[in-house]
Amino acid sequence: MTTPHAAVPISLRLGQVPAMLNAELADHPVYDGFELQRFDDPEHGSGILAFLTRRADGTVDYAVQRGLRLDRARYGIGGGIRSWREIDFDRDRLEVSDAGTVAQVRFADADGHVVEIDVDDRAAGPRRPAALLAPLGAAIRQPASLMLVWMPSFDLLRAVPGHDPVVRIGGRDVATGRLPAGRLHGRLLVKTSGRLWVLELNRDGDPPAVAGGPGEAAPTTDGDALRGVRATADGHAARVLFRPPLPDPGELADGDARHGAWRVLLDDALLTGGTWSVEVVDGRAEVELAVTRRWRPRRLPGLMRLVTTALPVFRTWPTTYAWHASVPLDGGPATTAWRRTGTAGAAAYRRATSS
Repeated sequence: MTTPHAAVPISLRLGQVPAMLNAELADHPVYDGFELQRFDDPEHGSGILAFLTRRADGTVDYAVQRGLRLDRARYGIGGGIRSWREIDFDRDRLEVSDAGTVAQVRFADADGHVVEIDVDDRAAGPRRPAALLAPLGAAIRQPASLMLVWMPSFDLLRAVPGHDPVVRIGGRDVATGRLPAGRLHGRLLVKTSGRLWVLELNRDGDPPAVAGGPGEAAPTTDGDALRGVRATADGHAARVLFRPPLPDPGELADGDARHGAWRVLLDDALLTGGTWSVEVVDGRAEVELAVTRRWRPRRLPGLMRLVTTALPVFRTWPTTYAWHASVPLDGGPATTAWRRTGTAGAAAYRRATSS
């Protein structure tokens, strides 16, 4: 196996969130969205994570139920972390099941205002979820990884007469974003998911998988070229595959350049992919991963298919990411960075949903 200092720094993380609920806020002067996540497992403990995104600059205020053990580095979304507080919640219920979604949450935000969220669509009958790649990455301004949030049981809250969702901040009722023609399809723009998966490719600061970093490297049998990296959690597997395999930079001569393709899968679901290149120049391997493959949904219900087609951000946002690494071949540390190459149309989504 190649020595760590000559390794292309490919790493892969896989984690899970047991339940999630989020929405954009249409008419609040400070916040433009919220999300709730529920944990109940040995790794994280039991409790709620709530976060609110600020309209002015996209920064995020996090409220972490006391006792939860979360990886703060995984939450650098939007404009970055504005505050991260461990607090006690007055109410902390979030359940997503085949019967529907119920949330009853109450806590104080970073400015001391009481936030109340109360939804329940179980009276609408069984859920009919679908698989969706969340467009979370479209709003990340300074990415620390390629974060892919895969929701195999995504759904929209169903309208239930007499049980409108309640979002109240500082005693004031706040409207959520809305989908056009809501009376026809009976769905609200409040998004919910049972267990979802969070993949992170090449998080800043991670050592390469071939040197003991996150993920399990798969070198070729006839050399140190890298066929892929695999990460597992709770019986599920994420894989990054390279074709042809990524070469060992230490085996390339100065001026050599190689090219190929890569893709990311979770179990059998193909999420995205792109092209790779490796070129050795003056004793350094310059490595580039470009994300060129759109997410291509399968078997979506009619409404979700319409939304993800009319608002291209759902399908195209991964293609606004690219990664570069400069790897010295003489033992020095590699420098790596993700960058955004476009905006993916997030503003169009806001306009279409009045949020």
